[in-house]
Amino acid sequence: MAESDERTVIGGRYRLDERIASGAMGAVWRGTDQLLNRTVAIKELLAAAAPGTSPDDQGALEEARQRIHREGRIAARLQHPHVIRMFDVVVHDDRPWLVMEYLESKSLSTVIATEGTLEPLAAAAIGRDVADGLAAAHAAGVIHRDVKPGNVLIAEDGRTKLTDFGVSRAVDDVQITRTGLIAGTPAFLAPEVARGADPAPAADVFALGATIYAAVEGNPPFGLNDNAYALLHKVAQGVIDPPKHTGPITGIVLRLLDPDPEKRPTATEARDEFDRVVRTGAPSAGPTTPIPPRTVKAGNANPPTLAEIGPVPEPKKRSWLKIAAGILVALVAAGGITAAALAANGRGEPQQSIAAAPTDVPTDVATPAPTTPTPTPTPEPTESPTETPAPPGDPVAFMQNYYRLLPGNTAAAWAMLSPSAQSASGGREGFDRFYATLRQVWIENIRRDGEGAVTATVVFTKLDGTVTREPYRFVVGPGPDGRQVLQSFSRL
Repeated sequence: MAESDERTVIGGRYRLDERIASGAMGAVWRGTDQLLNRTVAIKELLAAAAPGTSPDDQGALEEARQRIHREGRIAARLQHPHVIRMFDVVVHDDRPWLVMEYLESKSLSTVIATEGTLEPLAAAAIGRDVADGLAAAHAAGVIHRDVKPGNVLIAEDGRTKLTDFGVSRAVDDVQITRTGLIAGTPAFLAPEVARGADPAPAADVFALGATIYAAVEGNPPFGLNDNAYALLHKVAQGVIDPPKHTGPITGIVLRLLDPDPEKRPTATEARDEFDRVVRTGAPSAGPTTPIPPRTVKAGNANPPTLAEIGPVPEPKKRSWLKIAAGILVALVAAGGITAAALAANGRGEPQQSIAAAPTDVPTDVATPAPTTPTPTPTPEPTESPTETPAPPGDPVAFMQNYYRLLPGNTAAAWAMLSPSAQSASGGREGFDRFYATLRQVWIENIRRDGEGAVTATVVFTKLDGTVTREPYRFVVGPGPDGRQVLQSFSRL
């Protein structure tokens, strides 16, 4: 769409305000839902535009569009703090447009490309949040099908969200319908999907491991290769490059990348293990070297050679790599179009837990709980903080490190409070008792507010699923022994 049309209203409701990203599949716009007066992200799917006038072309395209609508409706069922909400799917200019939650952020792929690789603990925090979103999706019967750094969004305030549930794969179906080719990259595919199996939750888990691997190592686990056929062959065999920099998360990453889908942890188990490593700094349990691929059952013992790969008239279902059936694969390295503005901000810490306990949590501002169906088990806390120390004098970094500890590790968080803040929290007993009532806590919109002070919105999720959001001001400074502590907090 031309820039002169940027004020166009689609679906009689959504105004296009500014194009914020573009790629081979289409473009993403920051827009306004004029009915609800809220900012939204609108994805324009150019790949689903009319390809021709023949009845066969039109019929195949309409079928592909229906798949996009179905995937959009499925994604709309998810309401979770680590998942970008899907609001609507509308048709305008003879193609579908996806209306989603707007999050000013950078994709993880952009962070890696512009700022370099992440430290293992920072990557683990992202892995924890993405796994949390996947756990909720899998519990609801939804499979993502395209977990990769380009679909992981990191906001300026530290929130991490997963976007494009099922939609990217449906768009790939449209591309197959139109050209017989497939857009995307196999670098984050599970081996069984590359061999022709339909995606399952275990495939999402493998892609999560590949994403975290890439965040730390700089390349996906199967490496990079200009020869797409050679890369696809390597993926199908399940032979990954041994990680060199994953450190304390090596065990969990390699378990996620197990070539046997039945031996991979679930998304819930991955979330809990990443969380334990983030809070304690202790190495995760698991192998220290890649697991050899299991022997493929008779009939599939030998992956197809490149000479055996040939085109078929059109794709079947949504399994987009049917090698055994002989699909011609032409891959384009896609950075992914995200439902987010690519704002010039820092890497951002992953979504955090929160600060000192207030004396009460009101329930009159409760909203539906965007959490997984079952409470997260709380591992045994350690007695002292093990997070990377915040830079001296940086209250934002200090609070972000502090928030990561809660609600599970109250002992470590308590040690980061000044005597006056400890007293205001109701003493150690009151502090522990308050956080025992919470399933999850995090902050939004954290920003500086003077020397040593920050303001933020604290989000509390109780064990019964009730969610409240409260504005707070925190003051950070040296304690009696000279180390940095949370001196005071006050509700705004």
